[in-house]
Amino acid sequence: MNILVVEDEQAIRKGIERAIVQLNDGFRVLSTADDGETALQWLETAKVLPDLIITDIYMQFMDGIELIEQVNRRYPGIPCAILSGHEDFRLAQKAIDLKVYRYITKPVQPAELHGILCAIREDIMKARLRFASQQHAGKPSRANTESYVREKLLSDLLEGKLLSMAELKENADCFNFPLDGEYFGGVVRLKKSEPELSQRDLLLYCTGTKHLFSETVLGDVKGFVLIKDERTLVFGIQPADSNSCDSIQNFALLADKVLGIPVATAVGTVVRGIVRIPQSVSQAYDLLEAHSLGEPSYPLEEEQKFRMALGTGRTEEALLSARQFLRMLMAGNAGDAHALQGFYKLAVSVEKLFQELGLQCPALPQLHRHSMAVAAKRMQRWLEACVISRGTVTKTGAASDVVEKVAAYIEQHYHDYSLTLQSLADVVSLHPNYLTQTFRKQTGFSCMQYLAKTRMEKAKQLLNNTDLKISEIAEKVGYENPLYFSSYFKKWVGKNPSDYKEESGSYA
Repeated sequence: MNILVVEDEQAIRKGIERAIVQLNDGFRVLSTADDGETALQWLETAKVLPDLIITDIYMQFMDGIELIEQVNRRYPGIPCAILSGHEDFRLAQKAIDLKVYRYITKPVQPAELHGILCAIREDIMKARLRFASQQHAGKPSRANTESYVREKLLSDLLEGKLLSMAELKENADCFNFPLDGEYFGGVVRLKKSEPELSQRDLLLYCTGTKHLFSETVLGDVKGFVLIKDERTLVFGIQPADSNSCDSIQNFALLADKVLGIPVATAVGTVVRGIVRIPQSVSQAYDLLEAHSLGEPSYPLEEEQKFRMALGTGRTEEALLSARQFLRMLMAGNAGDAHALQGFYKLAVSVEKLFQELGLQCPALPQLHRHSMAVAAKRMQRWLEACVISRGTVTKTGAASDVVEKVAAYIEQHYHDYSLTLQSLADVVSLHPNYLTQTFRKQTGFSCMQYLAKTRMEKAKQLLNNTDLKISEIAEKVGYENPLYFSSYFKKWVGKNPSDYKEESGSYA
């Protein structure tokens, strides 16, 4: 069982890591993090997701409760256990509300830790078997006419038996998503395993994968997923925002953890109207085949991320995706011809997007008569010009304006104990990750670090200049629980609030 340990005190973090390694019973520390924000950043780029997260509650910046709330929202298949030196009823109640697997009180002895981990591992295995059994027992219901007609029409469409939108619109009432608009298609394929599964077991896992896809990916977006054969699923999604492709990547990791079998995923480019979804699915098939054969591939997913970020006006995300696209295309030894072909393929896609938006696209510079290094720089400058032309960058001080707005909001609302990274991101209509990157680049702090710093400075002022009780000061600087506040204060200042107040010679 792979474990992520989140604890801001290095000695405790290293001690837990050492104890888990010494158990030598199939438990492995996949990674460690010193606060919730760092843990979320690691999860977003992890190639393998943990089977369990063990997190402290009291940490300097993003605490364990908020981390678990975010994990439940983004990675619902990962169970969490709380590690805390404080036995507090309200925190235990919150842990129950968040469906935390265990509430572990520090210090924990190796034998106790071993028993807890074994119990959690057994629970996870039972849940997987129960899920697979439910999927095997559930048979497709032909009584649901709309569902049957919808899947039959979509299957005919993907197999080339359906030729026009008119044929779909005749049965539009059977669809729970719009037939026009933009879509991208994709493929989910069960990887080969050792020993190879029987056809019956493959179909069982494929059915389970379909249900998991419907519950997670299609829970927030419009679209469909169908079983093509015992190893392959095909899907179509109408992207709601620039995170739609990321949700497909996260699904591959989630499916491995929930069902216990690895899958490969690929997506094609965006097409207009559901009737063109076979083109996008075909591109996804080509991408999977090229990857399995080790051939140089075109970064379709990164193109899609850039295209969606550009289309929705997400500045930072568009610029990051453009650079990542170029890095991926230039990686390896595919050759100049392959890279140049990729440049022009992306250019066609971007020009088409501008046409759909009714905007004038910047003229593409000459690429083919230059060295590849020069061509790549010219391509990057052109992509940046496209972002500017789209109107996502209006002035050079845009990043500073974002930071100033968030900092001002923190200054006005630091006393609100429900203030989170997501609520700060909502203030400036940015994705939390990009807000964190922008804020750190400008200030040297992440948003949550800046919030904690502000709260601690306000607390020191109140301790120095008022005769308020510690519990009253805690409430005034945004901590509902005085114990929470005292723990944070000691981590930040190096001494608890009462000692700080006594040594400062302020109000008694």
